[in-house]
Amino acid sequence: MAMTSLSSQFELAKNGDRRSLARLLTRIENGEEFKVDTQSLPWVLGVTGPPGSGKSSLIDRLASHWSNIGDRVAILAIDPSSPISGGALLGDRARMVHTNPSHVYFRSISTRGNHGGISPGLESMIVTLSELGWNRIIIETVGVGQSEFSVISVVNRVLLVDGPDRGDVLQAEKAGILEIADLIACNKSDLPGSSSSMRSIIDGLSFSENPPPVVSVSSLTGEGIQELAEKIDEVVPNQSKNIARAIITLESTMISRIRKSPVYEDVITKISERKITTLEGVELLEDQYGKL
Repeated sequence: MAMTSLSSQFELAKNGDRRSLARLLTRIENGEEFKVDTQSLPWVLGVTGPPGSGKSSLIDRLASHWSNIGDRVAILAIDPSSPISGGALLGDRARMVHTNPSHVYFRSISTRGNHGGISPGLESMIVTLSELGWNRIIIETVGVGQSEFSVISVVNRVLLVDGPDRGDVLQAEKAGILEIADLIACNKSDLPGSSSSMRSIIDGLSFSENPPPVVSVSSLTGEGIQELAEKIDEVVPNQSKNIARAIITLESTMISRIRKSPVYEDVITKISERKITTLEGVELLEDQYGKL
């Protein structure tokens, strides 16, 4: 039986067929190219922050809030994959308890070892969802390492989530995370110490030249969610991030293509067996792609 074309699946998804939508996104995620003609800029929110800060629960509250006022919300949650097996838990859906599945589309995406945790197909998935009528698209990052920065390659507004006992905001300042954040949510306001944590974050931001707003919220009780949603809507996409966005997108695409090289696996095996050095491996790959 011939495989349904991407265009046919797109049309079926446009008519509300969720199964066709899932299959379409899977094929894009697996590397099939699908271009949608569009002149509009998708509304995309990247949510990042350390593990345990409550990103998934907060996204659940925001998605519920927006869907209740008539918005169509799509959530793409990026899960880390094992560097050995390549598998991922894909368990963020378990924390989504307030959203109505009929109004909110949720999908977990494995990083599959991609550079910065951002799949090369993610941008195409976002455009596809936008053209299918999802007017708010949320990307949840892994929350560690380079993925926190790579998210700006596919979003146009960034929410940093922190909370009590999550460490010093100065660490985020030193790591450069605040440079990409348009807004900070101090989550878990229902816990003891939340007020002092909020003050600590605000005090820490005094070292920044142009600090982002800080909102106190609780994903458990829903306190502050409406204010946070309003602040997010006030964010004006920062065009100065376009250079960083282009760099990350280019590097991610280049690395993805290198991994598809017919000699890539052989080079990796030889390096692991110490038959060649890493530099020699680079030279073998350069024979395929030219000087890197």
